[in-house]
Amino acid sequence: MQPRALLLGRAVFLLAFLVGADPATGQDGLSLIEAARNEDAAAVRALVEAQAPVGTPQPDGATALHWAAHRDNLEIADILLRAGADVNVENELGVSPLSLACANGSAAMVEKLLAHGADANQTLPTGVTPLMTCARTGSVEAVESLLARGARVNDRETVRGQTALMWAVAEKHSDVAAALIAAGADVRARSLGEFTPLLFAAQQGDVASARLLLDAGVDVNEAGGNGSAALLVATESRHPAMVRFLIEAGADVDAIGAGRTALHAAVQQKRRDIVELLLAGGADIDARLLGRLPRVPGDLSVTSGPLSMVGATPFWLAAKFADLDLMRLLADRGADTRLANEGGTTPLMVAAGLGWVDGSDRYGRVKFNDDSVRRERHDLEAVKLAMELGGDVHAVDDHGQTAMHGAAYMGGDTIVQFLADRGAPVDVADNDGWTPLSIAEGLYVGGTFQVRPTTAALLRQLGAGQDSQ
Repeated sequence: MQPRALLLGRAVFLLAFLVGADPATGQDGLSLIEAARNEDAAAVRALVEAQAPVGTPQPDGATALHWAAHRDNLEIADILLRAGADVNVENELGVSPLSLACANGSAAMVEKLLAHGADANQTLPTGVTPLMTCARTGSVEAVESLLARGARVNDRETVRGQTALMWAVAEKHSDVAAALIAAGADVRARSLGEFTPLLFAAQQGDVASARLLLDAGVDVNEAGGNGSAALLVATESRHPAMVRFLIEAGADVDAIGAGRTALHAAVQQKRRDIVELLLAGGADIDARLLGRLPRVPGDLSVTSGPLSMVGATPFWLAAKFADLDLMRLLADRGADTRLANEGGTTPLMVAAGLGWVDGSDRYGRVKFNDDSVRRERHDLEAVKLAMELGGDVHAVDDHGQTAMHGAAYMGGDTIVQFLADRGAPVDVADNDGWTPLSIAEGLYVGGTFQVRPTTAALLRQLGAGQDSQ
């Protein structure tokens, strides 16, 4: 997870801070807060000279100095600090003026507060330090001021175990990252989710920070908790410049993370540019999946039932996604276009629709809308291409299913006709006794029940079911 996820917490304490004021009283302390909130320096000065208490809090614990820091008003902050305002005062959420100054990325305010004794290591209840916040907002001057005052560079917040360096890299602040590394930041630190600074850089496409980290001795192939190295993370995050950089830096193009290679991920992401970079870098064009792919937006195909992804090659995936461009590219570069997965399912079968379950989106949620017509028009071209590249209409997978079964699942009448015209049998029964006709007539599959009347009629017209009559 990125440090941006922690912005919600920041928004909560800022909201509480901003709405908690109750200046409708005549008390001098609260009037001082009102003046600071309105950035009325003359009124603040007059109230201070009249001995108004500078530390009076509003109901949520925020003081006039909090408001001066939040408004980034150096003049008012100076008046209050010279009058003895507590520089380390916290509101009821543990927010200090320094925290607010860092949230603004205000180097001048940070320096002023530190010069008046602000604690450079004062933390929020979640363990977030001023250094982390300044690293996220990107002021290298503020970061250097904190480091000069003894800010601990390797502290971790408690929610995700992330460091200031991780926050800087995740926001693509390479100048801040450089300052932190120079101050001794742990370049190999791991968050609770096993993400490292390099993996954050790969996720965000921050080549400059990645270069700093590699120069500092980080292994380009270091992996996260699920085995995903930076190259796979960059590919899945769609950052071709980062992919190129990592390959040139010696990344293992065939490294397997969470059961897949970067080439598998590039095909799933439909990124021809990244596929070409990986192939140019020597990626195994026929690498096999060791597990399922993660679900990403844009994949209309849903895999369920007996269909396994294990053993799938990049070309197999391109056929599954009906990505004609990548099918052609991979075939032209030498991919074995007939390799089946571990269950014997061929590229032709998945192009025809094997594994298709209507009524579900790619996250497995039931939608009850029919994508099959839209898919059929596109998948017919993928089926044709798979046939041109050696697909066998008679092939049967380990579950006893054929390409014709796939067409029946989808209700792809044009695919059924195309396959039949090329000699595909229409009455093959799988290991459970299901034929393409029984599928078209309605079976409970993957939580849905679909009847394909036109497909069933076409199959009967082609001779299906005659033996049972």
